[in-house]
Amino acid sequence: MNTKHNKLIPLCLCAFVAIFMAGFIFYLPTVTNAAVTKEDCLGCHSDKSLTPETERGKTLNLFVPADALKGSVHEDLTCTDCHKGANEKVFEEIPHGTTPPKINCGECHDDIYAGFIKMDIHGQGFSEGNPRAPYCHNCHGGHNILPLSTPESAMSKLNQADTCGKCHSQEKLNLEENITKRNLITRYKASVHYEAIKEGKNGAVCTDCHSHHNILSSAAVGSTVGRTVIMNVCQKCHPSQVKTFEDGPHGRSLQHGNNDVPNCTTCHGDHDMASLRSRVGDAKQWAATQVCIWCHNNERMMARYGLNTIPVQSYMSDFHGLTQRGTMGASATCSDCHDAHHSLPSTHPSSRMYISNRGAACGKCHGTVSDTFAQSFTHRAAMGEPGAPGKIENVVRDIYIILIVLSVGGMLLYNFLVWLWAVRNKYKTQSAQGHITRMNRYERISHMILFITFTILVITGFALKFPEAFWARWLFALGMNETVRGFIHRFAALAMTTDFIIFGFYMIFRKRGRGMFFEVLPRKRDFTDFFKTVKFYLGPTGNKQQPKFEIFNFGEKFEFWALIWGTIIMVISGLILWFPKALPAGWPSWVISLARTIHYYEALLATLAIIVWHGFNTIFHPDEYPMSTSWLTGYISEVEAKHRFEDRAVRKMRISGKKEEK
Repeated sequence: MNTKHNKLIPLCLCAFVAIFMAGFIFYLPTVTNAAVTKEDCLGCHSDKSLTPETERGKTLNLFVPADALKGSVHEDLTCTDCHKGANEKVFEEIPHGTTPPKINCGECHDDIYAGFIKMDIHGQGFSEGNPRAPYCHNCHGGHNILPLSTPESAMSKLNQADTCGKCHSQEKLNLEENITKRNLITRYKASVHYEAIKEGKNGAVCTDCHSHHNILSSAAVGSTVGRTVIMNVCQKCHPSQVKTFEDGPHGRSLQHGNNDVPNCTTCHGDHDMASLRSRVGDAKQWAATQVCIWCHNNERMMARYGLNTIPVQSYMSDFHGLTQRGTMGASATCSDCHDAHHSLPSTHPSSRMYISNRGAACGKCHGTVSDTFAQSFTHRAAMGEPGAPGKIENVVRDIYIILIVLSVGGMLLYNFLVWLWAVRNKYKTQSAQGHITRMNRYERISHMILFITFTILVITGFALKFPEAFWARWLFALGMNETVRGFIHRFAALAMTTDFIIFGFYMIFRKRGRGMFFEVLPRKRDFTDFFKTVKFYLGPTGNKQQPKFEIFNFGEKFEFWALIWGTIIMVISGLILWFPKALPAGWPSWVISLARTIHYYEALLATLAIIVWHGFNTIFHPDEYPMSTSWLTGYISEVEAKHRFEDRAVRKMRISGKKEEK
C-alpha cells in the first residue's frame, strides 16, 4: 500500500470529524429551540402572577391560559411558531435574556401583510413606529383568533363594530390619529345596517365599506369610500339603486367630478344609515324631505346652476309640504314624486313628473286620477312665477288680497269707532260724577314712559330673536338695520331704567310715594282676598256681593313686585350683554351665556304677563271695559271706587287726592 495514501486516511478522518463537530455546534441552537415545547412555555406563563415591569415602569401581564389557542385558527401551532425572530437565542435563557421580537404575521400571511403595511392607513402608521397604530392582534385578537364565521370572533359582523370602536367611538375628534368624525360606532349602531345584523340578516359592517387590509381615509386616492367611488361599495348590496342613480343627473354630474351634487351618504348618512322608506313614527318621512332641502333651498347653490328655490318654497306651502311640516311625515315627500335615485327633470320622458307619467305617479297615493287632477299642480304655478301656467289663479289671488284688506280693514275701523265711542262715553260719565284721584300727574307720566319704553324694547328685542317674522321683516324693509335696532333698544333701556330709578326716589322722598310703598306691601289679607275672589267667580251668579279691596288688590301688588324684580333682572343681564368685555377676567365664561338666556326668557315672561294679565284687567275686565281711563285722566268715579274698594280705602284715596290737588 502506498505510504502517501496511508497518511491521507487519518487526515481525512480528522477533517470529517472536525466538519461534523462544527456542524453540530452551529446546529445545536436550532435543535435546542425546536425542542422548546408548549409545556415549557406554560411552565412560566401559566402563572397569573407573572407581571414584570418594563424599564419605563409599565406592568406586563404575561399570563397565558393553557387552552388559549383552543378553537383558534392557530390551534395547531406552537408558541415558537409565532414567537420567533432573527435572534433565535431569545429562548435559550429562561427568563428570557432579551425582549422577544414582535410577532411577524407576514411570515405566513405574506400577501395580506404586504398590502397592510404598504396600503392600509393602520399598517402605514405601524410601520412608521406609531405606538398607537393598531396591529393584527388589535383587530383579530391575540391567542384567541377565531374564524370569521363564528359569532364570537372579534371581526364577526355582530362584534366588528365594537372592535373598531376601541379607537373610533370617542366623542372628540382625534386629528393626530386621522380620526375626523365623532361617535362613529354609536351612530353606526343606530343604522339600518346594524339593525339588520341584530336580526340575523346580511347587513353591512365596517370592512364591507372600508375594505379589510387596505383601509384608507375617505380623502385619500384609492379609498373605497371616496366621494365619487363610494357608489361602487353600495353597489355590492344595492345594485339597482346605484345603477338608477348613476343614470340620473346627480350621478352623472358626480362621476364628472362635480362635488356639489349628492352621493349615497349625503342623503342616507355615512355611518348612521337611515332607510328613508322605513317609518319609525314619522321622522324618517320628514328626513326624506330634509335631505333635498339641504341643497335645493340653498339660494347660492341653486343660482350657481341656473336654478332657484321655488320648488322648495312651493312644496312647503302646498298640502304635501304643510302636512310634512305639521305632522313630520304624513304625505308625499320629494322622492315620492321625483324618484329618490333617478331625480330626472320633468322634461325628461322617463321622469315620473313627465306629462304622460304624472298620472301614474299621483295614482300611487290617490288611486286612479284624471289628467286634470294630475296636472293641477306645478311648482312654478304655485308660486306665481312669471310665464308659468295658471295666470287666472294669480289674478284671483290678487283680487282676494285686495278684498281681504278692504273688508277686514273696514271691519277693524268700524270696531275701533265703536270702542272709541265707548271710551268717550265712559270718560263723559266719569267726568259728570264725583271722582277720586287714582294716579297723580307724575305717576301718569312715569307710567306712560314705562309703557312706551317697554313696548319699544319688546319690538326691538324680539326682532333680533325672530328676524324672519313678518313684522320684523317689515321693520327691516323700512330701514331698521342692526345698527338702528341696537341703538333704539339700548336707548329705550336707558330711558326705562332712568324712569325706574326716579320712581324709586319718588317712593322714598315724597309722602304720597311712601304711602304708596306701604300700601303695596304684601299682607296676609291678600291670600284671603284671592280665595274670596275665586270663590265669587266660581259660584252661581245672582245677588252675591263682589269682594272689595284695599287701595291695591292682590293682583296689582303682584304686578308691582313682578315689575321691580323683572326690571332689576333685565338691567343686570342687559348690562352684561352690552358690556361683556368689562366683566372681571376671573369670571367664568358661562356668565355671558347665562345672562343671554335670562334676558330672553325674562323678556318673554314679562311680555306675556303684560298681555295676558295687565291687558285683561285694564281693558277686557267687565268692570273696566272698554278700558280703564285712570292712566290717562288720573281718576275714577265715586261710583266705581265704592264698588271696588272698601270705605277706608276710598277715604284714604280721597284725602290723598285733595292734598295732591292743593
